[in-house]
Amino acid sequence: MISPWTRRLVAIVLAFVFAPVIAQDYPSKLVHIIVPYPPGGGTDTVARLIAPRLSDVLKQAVIVENRPGASTNIATEFVAKSAPDGYTLLLQAPNLATNEAMFSKLGWNLRDFTGVIHLVRYSNVLIAGPGAKVADFKDLLAQSKSNPKAFSYGTPGVGSLSHLSTELLKTRTGLAIEHIGYKGSGPLNTDLLGGHLPLATDNLNSQLNNIRGSKVKPLVVLSSRRDPSAPQVPSLADFGITDFEGGGWYGIVAPARTPAPIVMRLNAEIGKILQLPDVRERILSLGLEIVGGTPEEFTLHIAAEARKWSEVIRAGNIKAD
Repeated sequence: MISPWTRRLVAIVLAFVFAPVIAQDYPSKLVHIIVPYPPGGGTDTVARLIAPRLSDVLKQAVIVENRPGASTNIATEFVAKSAPDGYTLLLQAPNLATNEAMFSKLGWNLRDFTGVIHLVRYSNVLIAGPGAKVADFKDLLAQSKSNPKAFSYGTPGVGSLSHLSTELLKTRTGLAIEHIGYKGSGPLNTDLLGGHLPLATDNLNSQLNNIRGSKVKPLVVLSSRRDPSAPQVPSLADFGITDFEGGGWYGIVAPARTPAPIVMRLNAEIGKILQLPDVRERILSLGLEIVGGTPEEFTLHIAAEARKWSEVIRAGNIKAD
């Protein structure tokens, strides 16, 4: 009887021997980029920027397929259980790094994936609505400490990165504001702009139009660096808070055990696409910043994000809706 260890060793040897052949023939059929969100959002827009250009260089059709639902877990599980052959890719956001700590039962885990490329990063921003009597972040911090029940803040949802990053900020600074979770940025904006909610934390890209139109007051980017999409908005470093990163990201992952030559080719081709002038301009207009880098760097980044946010989730006893 062949032991599990022997079977694994044989599988590794076969993968090593045949990977160059597989990569040489890749792709020979349709490539799917799975997006775990509805059409029209940031992840979908970036996927549809990349897909036709990737199709041109691979000489094979590349399509975007939206599979929303269950806090991205439907699409994530689908890709986790797909063949590791480079034909089914997942364009994900921070849910990939936070959902394991948020949900007690999942049909996937991070070991089911390997990074392909870190596409972009984005900032979360703490903003004040039109009726909030707050001069800046320093003023908010002082007011909240003197009257802990004076302010509430909204986010697009319980367990969203906007929520988690603000909770991390509270532990780092002593900021005292109570969370209200909404069902997306739409209803959040309705209450914020209507004067029913004093504060909110949201993706900068979701709030750019409100900021540019002076409908809200941006207090601080939840990062130690200013965001190039809105350089006028102060960062936490401007208030003496360093070594803080509460922003998110989009990236492409593939099922674990996808042959390395295929992963490297996808990384190289998508990396070139990100540097095309029209792609760069469009991404910047969305409030996103291009990252790129190697598959190994992205895989390590996801793992580090999972460790960081799982601590915040456990400390705050945050549970998925």
